[in-house]
Amino acid sequence: MTATGTPRVSVVCPTYNRSRAITRTIDSVRAQTVGDWELLVVSDGCDDDTEDWVARAAAEDPRVRLLRVARSGHPSGPRNAGLAAARGAYIAYLDHDDTWHPHHLRVVLGMLEAGAEMAATGCEYRDAAGREVAPLPPLSCCWHPQLQLMGPMFEPSRVAHRRGLVEAVGGWRAGAGLEDWDLWLRLADAGHVFRTVLEPTAVLLTDGGTRRHRMPRPHRMPLVTLTDARAAHALLLELRAGRHDAAFRAACLADMREWYARMAADRTFARPADWHGDLDAEVERVVTGAGKLFEELVLVPQRGRFALAKNLLCARPEHARRATGLLPAIQSRQLRLLRELAGAAVCAPAGSSDPALVPGQ
Repeated sequence: MTATGTPRVSVVCPTYNRSRAITRTIDSVRAQTVGDWELLVVSDGCDDDTEDWVARAAAEDPRVRLLRVARSGHPSGPRNAGLAAARGAYIAYLDHDDTWHPHHLRVVLGMLEAGAEMAATGCEYRDAAGREVAPLPPLSCCWHPQLQLMGPMFEPSRVAHRRGLVEAVGGWRAGAGLEDWDLWLRLADAGHVFRTVLEPTAVLLTDGGTRRHRMPRPHRMPLVTLTDARAAHALLLELRAGRHDAAFRAACLADMREWYARMAADRTFARPADWHGDLDAEVERVVTGAGKLFEELVLVPQRGRFALAKNLLCARPEHARRATGLLPAIQSRQLRLLRELAGAAVCAPAGSSDPALVPGQ
């Protein structure tokens, strides 16, 4: 604690029916090398013995506080309640099935106290058995407003920020989609930027039973739109057959190199402070090492047309529209290949709303 007894950082941990397993998460905070914190464990109407385990930890360590809110079924409500009760100058988040390495708070506070508004660290992804699933590539710790728009970044357990930022943009929001993606984008729209490190300081559970994997995909990003259902289905099968993978990987690599070069020239671009590798080489490594292409594409009826689209986990239709609008500027070669493969007579550009571009209307 500071000389006044106020914690330097408040840790917000929403929980629901975690039972004894919550103690692993709490213990990882109590093991931090930084000691002037408070941990706000916010029970989202738990009806098992989770609150008893939190109360035991609070009896042992007064820096642990149990808060109770009515059941909402979504972590945004408990997180907002935690923010309202927080006393620290900085806020950090920890989901109830994640843990931190002992130096996590030291690392994020180092970035924040050096001038960052928002800080994110690297992490380890582990399954329910504790096995590491995949290493985190350096590109996943690069940040730019366009990256934030186009894909989800930085799970809450990796993030800390200055107090007051979140409330100023409307707080955490409930609903379908990834609430962290929605919040970080609203913060980026308000002019706030992330600073990052690649060092893994958090251990995140990645498992088919977690909420992120069960979540519905409420919005879609159309890549190419056709006028004929059979042609659209044939195109999807042709893409999934893999015969065009080499051409699409080459187009993706050229698009990604160009996009990252533009972003890197912008002062808001953040590369991990502890990573000094070659950005262009890392882009090539990620693109050439990617798994199967087009497995995530779906066929979507769209006002008499048929779109090949990607499902999105974003929370708002406006977000999906903005991402779709940016797509032609950052994936021009890939979209051109799609249109060529589909055939100009039945194909419209992604996001097109001009009926003249789609013959047969």
